[in-house]
Amino acid sequence: MTDLREAFCFFLRRGLGDMLQTREPELVLTREEWKLLFRMASVQAVSGVFIDGVASVSLRPDRDLWEQWIAHLFYLEQINERIAGRGEEWVGRLAEAGIRAQVFKGSSVAAWYPYPLHRSFGDIDLVVEEGWQKLEEWLHGQGVPFRNEWGDLVVHEGGLTTVEFHPHWEYLYNPVMNVRLQDWLKEGSSNELYLVCLIVHLRRHFLTYGIGLKQVCDVTMMLRRAHLNQSKLAYMLERLRLKRFCRVLFGFIDTYLGGAESYPFVPLFSDKDFALMREVIFHEGYLLKQAQEEKGAKERFPLVRIGRHAWFWMRRSLRLGGMMPDEACWFLLHQVMRRVGF
Repeated sequence: MTDLREAFCFFLRRGLGDMLQTREPELVLTREEWKLLFRMASVQAVSGVFIDGVASVSLRPDRDLWEQWIAHLFYLEQINERIAGRGEEWVGRLAEAGIRAQVFKGSSVAAWYPYPLHRSFGDIDLVVEEGWQKLEEWLHGQGVPFRNEWGDLVVHEGGLTTVEFHPHWEYLYNPVMNVRLQDWLKEGSSNELYLVCLIVHLRRHFLTYGIGLKQVCDVTMMLRRAHLNQSKLAYMLERLRLKRFCRVLFGFIDTYLGGAESYPFVPLFSDKDFALMREVIFHEGYLLKQAQEEKGAKERFPLVRIGRHAWFWMRRSLRLGGMMPDEACWFLLHQVMRRVGF
């Protein structure tokens, strides 16, 4: 019987440009197995990269299925072009109002991919580097409806996408580490600092609701193509107490996504944290957040809902605390403070 995860990771590695593994595995896939592989890619938001991987080898699904995938790829390209264009438009409009902003993730990190338009962009994340205090008034003046989500301003652009305005590139729950990160961000940008922000963002999602492979692929492509100063990157990650998490993350990348030529730390391949990361990425992915939100929406009693959320966060922090002990503790305090209105 075909190991579908192994087959899926092979195609994903190829789609990410890893051509070192020139020998194709001996796969015999049924139509249903091909469909399952595509579903795995869609759930993880890497369908475009997966199709690129299949296109790089001689193995193919049947003609009907393949034509459906190519049509999906064309649609993805069109949507991503529109979203990338909207991001540039927002940056330009804000600049005219004296508000300086940049796109985070999305098209900016997609540039490191072999085919940038084949990365699923998702929401438009704009980091406001200057003029944050003007933003709300400007949005009101433009007649743009928005809502405040725990300090970020969110605009829904019809059925196309959501625009999220952030006052910081990233942040940490640990206040001491967060001050250090914000000080570095004030000093200026670099590829190393951008990657640090990606890893901080990934770890925060890992702690809260889980992450999918798209975010891990972003880190992978920067490790391969961003011409990083590994010593500088290692210094930053270690100073922010990200070393343990990164060693496990790099081990996962090296095992399942083809890896990189070098890493700032030696990857970790075989311990309980590595198994935990594999479980979170492959089995929770982006679905855990959806499941929790659905449970919360069905609960009629606010106190019960709050209690269930508290129990969920406590269990999750204890479960993941081995990879990020201080951040997990500060995260719990952050959730409590946020709920009581501070």
